Amino acid sequence: MNIYIFLSLLVGVIWGGIGSYFFIQMKQKESGNKILKDAEDKSKDVISRAEAIATSLRKEIEDARNDIKERKQWALEIENRLAEKEQKIDRKYEELEGKQNELRQKESSLDDKNASLDRKQSEMEGQLEKVAKLSTGEAREILLSATEERYEKDIVSLIEKKKKELKNREADMAREILIKSVQQYAGEVTGETTQTMVQLESDDLKWKIIGKEGRNIIAFEKATGVSLIIDDAPDTVFLSSFDLFRRYIAKKSLEDLIADKRIQPARIEEIVEKNQQDADKLIYDLGRKTIDEMGIIGIPEEIIPLIGKFRFRTSYGQNILMHSKEVAYIAEAIAKLIGADPVLALKWGLLHDLGKAMDHDIEGTHPEIGGRIARKYGLDDKVTNIIEGHHDDVPQICIETKIVQIADAISAVRPGARRMNVEDYVKRIQEMENIAMSFPGVNKAYALSAGREVRVFVDADTISDLDAEKRAREIAVQIEANCNYPGEVKINLIREKRVIEYAK
Repeated sequence: MNIYIFLSLLVGVIWGGIGSYFFIQMKQKESGNKILKDAEDKSKDVISRAEAIATSLRKEIEDARNDIKERKQWALEIENRLAEKEQKIDRKYEELEGKQNELRQKESSLDDKNASLDRKQSEMEGQLEKVAKLSTGEAREILLSATEERYEKDIVSLIEKKKKELKNREADMAREILIKSVQQYAGEVTGETTQTMVQLESDDLKWKIIGKEGRNIIAFEKATGVSLIIDDAPDTVFLSSFDLFRRYIAKKSLEDLIADKRIQPARIEEIVEKNQQDADKLIYDLGRKTIDEMGIIGIPEEIIPLIGKFRFRTSYGQNILMHSKEVAYIAEAIAKLIGADPVLALKWGLLHDLGKAMDHDIEGTHPEIGGRIARKYGLDDKVTNIIEGHHDDVPQICIETKIVQIADAISAVRPGARRMNVEDYVKRIQEMENIAMSFPGVNKAYALSAGREVRVFVDADTISDLDAEKRAREIAVQIEANCNYPGEVKINLIREKRVIEYAK
């Protein structure tokens, strides 16, 4: 019984294995068919896309061939046109050569005819001279003489009429040129004064500025050469000096001291010295700013600081920098109206008073000093003549010198431009200072109180107390002999001995 059951199970297992084998084979066959089908579909898709790309490429190639064909046709047409134009140019050139030859022949023929006419005219003149027994010159003189005798009065009156017309026209033209040139410049007319006002935060600062027993004022005036005036005016002090540059240094130093709050003699000297050192840069910057504003180029670098110095100089109360700029603009306008060189007139109209920037330090008139400066820096003859000749000190060699001279006169005679008494006062003050500085041992000399006091600082190492008294008297005698002034002048000579030692 068990054997039969075992055999039945064995047979079932065998048949199950055979069925499974055939089932697996059938599934593998179906899977292989599916893979083949997918591969066929993908290959068909790839082939289809490749055919589409090939078709597109064939179309692009055909389009490119057509484009090349069109370009070749276009190039051929251009070549044909150029060939036609070249042929036309050749034909025109040949026609021009033919016309030129014809003109040469006609010109030669005309020359022959003119020569023939000249010969005939000479023959006729010779025959007339034989008949009249007069040469051509004699006949002309007889004719002119007869005409002059007959129409003498008419000729004289006509000449006088033309002279009057020209004279009136010249006056009108000159007036019109001057009016137009002045109208083109509208600068302010300002006169320089001898005082500068400094505003204070409060009246309490006045006591700090004065210092104990007035030491701060004495130190400030000694260092700057400017009078410090403190009166009842609220919150205000005044700086008085004829020298604009000194007043500028003093004003800047006082403002720095007020801001610093430490007002004492040592600090005063330190700040004044610092501002004096900074002044050189200020002067150069003023000169550079002026020529940049006016659009002037080609001025030597060494002359630029001299232009800056103009800001601190006056002539009859008129600021030199403002005056020089005004002369330059008016000279440029006149030069444009009469056909002269406006660039030359503008540039050297600005520098026509160049010598005034240095005439404190060098002997001679300002045209002479300016001429020496111009030659020193290699400026040309026209420029030197403008500087030297604008006051007729030397002969004028160019029209621009006369133009600058006219512009200088226009600027000077404008109403309110100058004050003669101010200039006389400034010259008197400068003369007093120069006399004091001419003595040996004098370090500094400042004219204060409108010229009523000359404060002189001497070297304590070389001047004794007795020498100081003698020197003060000598200075007073020289000022009496060489200066004109109202009232009397106080000579305040100061001899100060300073001993400096360092603790290390």
